[in-house]
Amino acid sequence: MNIPLFYLLVLLICAPVQAYAQDRPYYTGSELSNPASHDGQLSPVVGVHNVQVMRANREHPDASNGFGWTYNHQPMLAYWNGKYYLEYLSDEVGEHIPPSQTFLMTSEDGYSWKGPVVLFPPYDVPDGFTKPENKNVAKGLQAIMHQRVGFYVSTSDRLIAMGYYGIALDDKDDPNDGNGIGRVVREIRKDGSLGPIYFIRYNHQFNEENTHYPYFEKSRDREFVKACREILN
Repeated sequence: MNIPLFYLLVLLICAPVQAYAQDRPYYTGSELSNPASHDGQLSPVVGVHNVQVMRANREHPDASNGFGWTYNHQPMLAYWNGKYYLEYLSDEVGEHIPPSQTFLMTSEDGYSWKGPVVLFPPYDVPDGFTKPENKNVAKGLQAIMHQRVGFYVSTSDRLIAMGYYGIALDDKDDPNDGNGIGRVVREIRKDGSLGPIYFIRYNHQFNEENTHYPYFEKSRDREFVKACREILN
């Protein structure tokens, strides 16, 4: 069957437009949340279950409750190889008040959870560190973890956990202002074990010479290195 050239051109031009014309999901309703309330004062949705995976306890701190640290936030969830992985940030008392670390919990069904285990531990800021337009100087300070992406599954099916070590020189300082230490990665293996921690991206005052973990390119695991390059691309 002979198709006129005009129609072929229309198909070639319009097909890509249809493939990429889908917009991201967005909210069109009029009901807004109340950020002053823990649940936003929004009506529960039928069928949604609320699962508490960990309860912090300052009076009885131990490994099962994150050592009693009570500022736990920014949960990020992944489902990989039949298991749920939950990563969350944990600070002892407040979001921008060190010390800070990242925990990992796992579950087979989403209801019963194991952990937490330390995924990215507290990190010491070099003494003498300063920021532009901030009069404070770091002394015995630890970093603030402040990542916004927690997991990446590579094309070779490697699960990579991600974190970010920022710096808050005081309670009002912003740890995610571009003046932090850098982003770190760590492989979560299928048997549940964790690979070593590597830096994948440095902030402008840091490099391989003044940080505690090696750069990811130093790894002898070529598939891990490839997965990290995928993240950067």
